[in-house]
Amino acid sequence: MMGWGGMGFGWFFGLLNMLLVLALLGLLLYLGLRAWERGSGEPRRDAALEALRLRYARGELDEETYRRLRKELEKGGEA
Repeated sequence: MMGWGGMGFGWFFGLLNMLLVLALLGLLLYLGLRAWERGSGEPRRDAALEALRLRYARGELDEETYRRLRKELEKGGEA
């Protein structure tokens, strides 16, 4: 007699399989929530452009300098 209802170690592998499935579902839920928190994949505002806008709004830059720097940032800063 095996003492485990004739299943042997089958219950152990079944439990291991179930834990693996639950871990994968948890991972998918975690990644989904992270993507949702970031704004559903919407592009984020460029931090450098936002800083430039703030400096212009505070009067630290004149219009010509603002436009020149914005143009450089929008094209990726390539010279």
